[in-house]
Amino acid sequence: MSCRPAPAGPRILVAALDWGLGHATRCIPIVHRLLSRGATVLLAGSGASGGVLREAFPNLSYHELPGHEIRYARSAGGLMWKILQQLPRLARTTKAERRWLARFVQQQGIDAVISDNRYGLHHPGLATVFITHQLGIRTPLGSVGNNLLRRYHYRLIGRFGACWVPDGPAPGLSGLLGHPGPLPTVPTRYIGPLSRFQKAEAATLFDLAVVLSGPEPQRGIWEAQLLQQLTNFPGKVLLVRGQPRDKTSVTSGNLTRVGHLPAAELQAALAGAALVLARCGYSTVMDLAALGKRSILVPTPGQTEQEYLARHLTESGFACCLPQKDFSLQQALATAGRFSYHLPTASGHQHLDEAIDELLARLEVNREA
Repeated sequence: MSCRPAPAGPRILVAALDWGLGHATRCIPIVHRLLSRGATVLLAGSGASGGVLREAFPNLSYHELPGHEIRYARSAGGLMWKILQQLPRLARTTKAERRWLARFVQQQGIDAVISDNRYGLHHPGLATVFITHQLGIRTPLGSVGNNLLRRYHYRLIGRFGACWVPDGPAPGLSGLLGHPGPLPTVPTRYIGPLSRFQKAEAATLFDLAVVLSGPEPQRGIWEAQLLQQLTNFPGKVLLVRGQPRDKTSVTSGNLTRVGHLPAAELQAALAGAALVLARCGYSTVMDLAALGKRSILVPTPGQTEQEYLARHLTESGFACCLPQKDFSLQQALATAGRFSYHLPTASGHQHLDEAIDELLARLEVNREA
């Protein structure tokens, strides 16, 4: 009797947007779970976020996507105008993504795509999943403008087969961003917060860990604003500059500056910090929730999503959130010392596991048909 080899697992492309690093970092637990279930995972990205995926999974096949290369304004008031100026280029990049995927499907013979905010990675012959935490759109345009944008956003999501939202039940970590009321017409699942980190007991290594992130020029502006204040800070400080290509580490007095830390080292550093100072990006919020860390969060000026999150997380007691304008580290630490923190209990990845199992079961049915 001849023994037939076991059928290979499904081939799944996981792709992340390149606006900051968070879209890539939150794909990491998804990739781990796909691999543990026997799937063949191919990665795609661009820029620094693509580097995060390559670093996390050096043995997986990685493919370069068209880059978005979004630029933020130097001032909060100019951010919306800056993004509006870039919309034609973003639309061209989305079309380039569609062409890229059409060629990729022919060359690689994949079965499914999981796209974190890459709007062009849908295909009529594949199972496709779109990941976003921002179903509700927050802009300075008011409720009418936000509702119109949400409807347009849902049209884009409707080109995919399903939508996964990395949050738990309402209000969750994302508040009205992830729980706006009306949902997209495609099947939409809440898969729980996504983080590459796990909570662990650790001795205190730093009095303060500062993690910079996000697109330029705001990342650099925020770094320059903080540096002088950090050099005068009496405790031990770690500054992670959010520059994946920068492997340097410099210690001067109580301040240690590093360009980037691999995931395991960053987890250890944050776990060993008495307090974390960071941007109010949603992926950062999910990482802090997983680690159970007290934090001071500062939204990127003019980025309405982060400004809304700051209000929501302050009201819920998750984080002490303060504006960047006239930021004083001394005053922020005093405010955080009086803040009543209420950190959520880590929920695990049960909902993510269920969503992945459902996707793989559907792929199995498709392959047998």
